[in-house]
Amino acid sequence: MNGNWCNSGGCGLARSKSGPDARRKAPRVVLGGGPGFAPDTAEQLRRHGWDVCNAATTDDLHAIALRKNPTAVVLPVETGGESGFLTCAKLRLMRPKLRVVLVGEPSPRAERFAGFVGGGFATEATAADAVLKLI
Repeated sequence: MNGNWCNSGGCGLARSKSGPDARRKAPRVVLGGGPGFAPDTAEQLRRHGWDVCNAATTDDLHAIALRKNPTAVVLPVETGGESGFLTCAKLRLMRPKLRVVLVGEPSPRAERFAGFVGGGFATEATAADAVLKLI
């Protein structure tokens, strides 16, 4: 697994410093398109208190999903290797309660197929809102 897969220093769990949520762990989301994927989405989720990790490769993504117990995964529909739809289907088989949002150009076919493989669908501009709505 690539040593640079997480923006927050190893996907450590951030904790609120005060208030009623002080004992709860921050929800974790993994962005599966590498470090340059969906920077606005990552920033919006961080502002909502999420621990945001970037998986550089599909292998990294699978390893993080198994070991780090994320609440959600955000994937591009199109990647250089395995399609986001196939990755979503595999992740949902491994962890049925995992929430997955596929990000791409909107089309009825893409939205239908995302639902078929067990994920939600969003554009890059709406991905953070889609993750927040799933939880």
